[in-house]
Amino acid sequence: MRFQQIRRCVLIALGIAIFGLPFGCKPSNGNIEDTASSNAGEIHVFYPKHWEDSIQEIFANTSFLADSNLIRFEENRKETDPQYYESLYDFELHPSDQLNDEDPRTSKPFKTYGLTWVIDPSSDYYNQSQFQPTKGNPSLKDTLIDGVYCTWLQNVWAKEQVVLCLHDSHSAGENLTGAWIKTHQAYLCSQTKSFELNIAASSSPRHHPALEQNTYSDSISWLIEGKYNIKPCISAELKLVQATNDFIWLRHENSQYHSNVMVNIYPFSDSTYSRSMAVKWRNHSTKKYLKTAEGTWVEVSESGQFPIRFFTANGSDDGNEFMMNGWYTELNTDRRGPFIRRIIKDSVNQRIIAIDGFLFAPNQPRLHLMRELEIMVNLFAVKS
Repeated sequence: MRFQQIRRCVLIALGIAIFGLPFGCKPSNGNIEDTASSNAGEIHVFYPKHWEDSIQEIFANTSFLADSNLIRFEENRKETDPQYYESLYDFELHPSDQLNDEDPRTSKPFKTYGLTWVIDPSSDYYNQSQFQPTKGNPSLKDTLIDGVYCTWLQNVWAKEQVVLCLHDSHSAGENLTGAWIKTHQAYLCSQTKSFELNIAASSSPRHHPALEQNTYSDSISWLIEGKYNIKPCISAELKLVQATNDFIWLRHENSQYHSNVMVNIYPFSDSTYSRSMAVKWRNHSTKKYLKTAEGTWVEVSESGQFPIRFFTANGSDDGNEFMMNGWYTELNTDRRGPFIRRIIKDSVNQRIIAIDGFLFAPNQPRLHLMRELEIMVNLFAVKS
């Protein structure tokens, strides 16, 4: 472990020497001890002991289809697909008596993960003081569904944390069952996800518990904010590759996968900001800047196998931004992968900003990697 830390610091120092950025191997000031931390796409579920025999079946992960190169493509699922949310999260399961235990992997309490659900049929835990909303820390949402209270809270045991407590309206806990969870799992996941995307610190640079961040990523964030008036929230694994007047490229590359975030900036016009032109504008940027080793370029795949989809950003439909996802392909090669793109109309500065996360990870589980990219894409903010 010590060797890996030293090696990481050396690599960061080399990258900083290339790009002229301040040295940074220390944790960010935002990542203090009481800040939540977790892997992207992961929910920690604490269940009552008497559920031990059924809990695995309740939160079973789905087996996905694969293409001819054994590349999983669960990204193609629609929200109306019953298995959509099972492909969106991994569920880490713990008996409730582990709430106060320490995770041997991180030396932090299990309960301090970024996304935590507490299944509490007879409200044994919810009646404790830390679960009671206060004026300074009100509940994010409190609703009753089929006899079960669903209470989303923030910062219960750590900062920048979302906690869902499921507690029964009946003292015997007869309403909260495994069948109830399966029936309402999609709703619980969608609500948890929406709150997760709003818990990044508002300070600059911004922080999120599912992203590894340190003074290197902070330095990159300040550089981007100062030059482009865009406030990013990025992982320290990404290194700045290129920055021009209309293009920013951050990349993490190893022998197993390539993870990328790019930002495209266009002059504002009605045609630039439109769903009908979104694919054309992405192809225009990638053809200009993302050339392959074979001398070709990257384009959006418009095949039926990997359909392009448009949807609202962060649940907002104010007409100032929208999302697009699909797959890209490197022309004349067998390389391809998923992408997610957020397109923002910056009327104040008369420009269009597109933040794009894309991944090449053949034969690799992509859930954690794509959720990291999705979080970063959603948490970029235009500086007013």
